[in-house]
Amino acid sequence: MNRISKSDVVKRIRDGKSLAGENLANIDLSGEQLVGIDFSRANLNGARLKNTNLTDANLNETDLSDADLSDAVLQGAYLVGSNLVNTDIEGTNLQGAFLGGSILAGTNFRNADLRRATIGCPRWIVPDQFGRLTSFENANLEGTIFGETKPQGVIFNGAKFTSAYLYEVDFSEAVYKRSDLKDAIIKQGRN
Repeated sequence: MNRISKSDVVKRIRDGKSLAGENLANIDLSGEQLVGIDFSRANLNGARLKNTNLTDANLNETDLSDADLSDAVLQGAYLVGSNLVNTDIEGTNLQGAFLGGSILAGTNFRNADLRRATIGCPRWIVPDQFGRLTSFENANLEGTIFGETKPQGVIFNGAKFTSAYLYEVDFSEAVYKRSDLKDAIIKQGRN
């Protein structure tokens, strides 16, 4: 995978071309308008996407490890199977996004807006003793769908779970206050 420059990326975006599978490691696209762009299977490891508009973007199976997506807009974006290890998503708008099967370890979702997002069957990786925990502290998870998962190495303190649908979610290894879940819809499967 050859690496392409920021100017080539911007030109391809203007021309409506896909960036699927491209090597964009450490690229700085902060503040760019990337609505609907196809970054599926791309290498965006260490990329700077702060304040970037990625509404409806395809980031399926994308390597976003160590990337900065803070304060970005990812409404309706697809991040299915994406690598979000040590990714900074603080304050990001992920309303209606799809994160099923994503790898979450040391991921920072603090103050993110995940209303009506789908986070089904993520792969939680517990960091070593010196690693960062995944944090949803003070995140808005209103109406979010969590399914068939056991969050490990995750902090949910202060998260808003109003009308969140929690299907077969085992919080026994997560850090949270029972009161955080009081307005959630909790369903357990049949035994």
